[in-house]
Amino acid sequence: MPNQARQASGQIQLDYPLDRWPPPAATIVLSLQWLVILVPGLLVLGEVVALAWGLDPAGRVAFLQRLLLVTGLVQAAQVLWGHRLPGLVGPAAVLLVGVLATIAGGPGPVFGAMALGGALTAAAGFTGLAARLGRLYTPPVLASTLLLVCVSLAPTMRDLLYHPAAAGAGLSGSFIFGLGLVLAMLLAQQRLKGLASSAVILLGLVVGSVAYYLIGLGPLPAWRPAAALGLPSLLATELSFNPGVVVAFCLCYLALIANELGSIETTGRMIGAPGMDGRANRAVAVSGLGGLAAGLAGVLGPVTYSVSPAVMISTRSASRWTLLPAAGLVVLLSLWPGGLSLFQMAPAPVVGAVLLSLMAQGVFAALHVLQAGERPPDWSVGVTVGTATLVGIIVSFIPAAARQALHPFLQPILANGFVLGLITALVLEHLLLRRKV
Repeated sequence: MPNQARQASGQIQLDYPLDRWPPPAATIVLSLQWLVILVPGLLVLGEVVALAWGLDPAGRVAFLQRLLLVTGLVQAAQVLWGHRLPGLVGPAAVLLVGVLATIAGGPGPVFGAMALGGALTAAAGFTGLAARLGRLYTPPVLASTLLLVCVSLAPTMRDLLYHPAAAGAGLSGSFIFGLGLVLAMLLAQQRLKGLASSAVILLGLVVGSVAYYLIGLGPLPAWRPAAALGLPSLLATELSFNPGVVVAFCLCYLALIANELGSIETTGRMIGAPGMDGRANRAVAVSGLGGLAAGLAGVLGPVTYSVSPAVMISTRSASRWTLLPAAGLVVLLSLWPGGLSLFQMAPAPVVGAVLLSLMAQGVFAALHVLQAGERPPDWSVGVTVGTATLVGIIVSFIPAAARQALHPFLQPILANGFVLGLITALVLEHLLLRRKV
C-alpha cells in the first residue's frame, strides 16, 4: 500500500511524508496527539495572563476563547500557506513574559505594543529581513533567551504555587503538593510512550485538581456555568502606544523570530523539506500577522513550537495535514464557553505546577542549544549565558520601591528581567566578548 511505504527523509524513517494525508484512522489519532500536546499548555498560559489581569470568571472564559480562536486560525494558516511543515503553533512564552512585565501599564499599551510588534514582524517576514535578524541569535544568545523566559516567569510560578487561598497545611503545603505534581508528571513523561506521554500534562491538570481538593488544600470553588456555545467580542480593548512598552515588545518579537526560525530549520532539516528560505519567511510573516490579530483581540501572540521534531520521531509521521483537523478542533473549542468554564476549577497551585514543568523543558532546550556543537562551550559563551541569566533573575525580583522610582518610559525596559537580560546577552556576544570567526 502506498500509504504504508516508509520513506527515508533526513535522518528519520517516515510512514507518512510531508504532503500526504494518512489513512482516516491514523489521521484521527495523530491529530488528537497534537491536540493533547497543545491544549493544556495553551489553557495554562492563557489562565496565567487572565489571572494577572484580575479578570472575573466570565472575562477569563472570554479571554481563553479569543486565545483559542487566534491560535487555531494561525495554525491553519501555517499549514496551508506559511511554513507548510508539521509545526505545532501555540501562544509564545516570550510574549507572556512581555505581558507580565509590562502589565502595570494597563491593557491598552500592552496589546497596542503587541499588535505593532506583530505588524513589524510580519513585515520582516514578507521582506526577507527575518533571516538576517535571526543571525543575532547565536547559540549563546538563543540559550540565554530560553533561560530568561524561564527565570522571568519565576515570580509568577512562586505566586501560583504559594497561593494565599490554600488551606490545611497552608502556603508550604500548596508548594509541596505542586512540586510533587511536577515530579509525577516528569516521571510519567519519561516512562510513558506515544499518546499517553503526550497526554501527561492534560492528565496532570485533571488528576492534580481532583487530588488537591480531596486532600483539602483548598475549598472547592463554585462552578459558574457559561453559555453552551458562542463567541465574545473579538476586539477586547482600545489600543494605545507607550514608547517604553513598544521597545520592550520589539525585543520580545526579536526573540520570537529566532524561535520561529529555529523551529522551522530543525523541522525542515529532519525531513529534507525543499525551499526552506521561503518557508521560513512565510512562517515569520504568518506569526507576525497572528501577533497583530492577538494584539487586537487582547491575547497572546503565536509562535511555532520546537516540540514538533520530537513528535515526528515518536509517531513516524511528518504529514502537515494532521495538524489541520487539530486546528479545526481548537477553533471549535473556542466556541464552547461552557466547557472552558470548567478549566477555571483548576486551583492555582496546579496551574503553577504545570507551568513549572513546561519551563523545566525550556531549560532542557537551552542546555541542548549549548551542547549542540562539536566542542563544549568556551569561557565567553559560559559567562555570556551566566551573566544574562543572573541579570534576568535579579531584575525579575526587583523591589517594588526601585521599580516605582524608575521613569515611566524606562520601567518596561529596566524593570523587565527578560528584556534587560536579553540586552546583556546581545552586548556581550556581539560587542564586548565577540569571538573571532
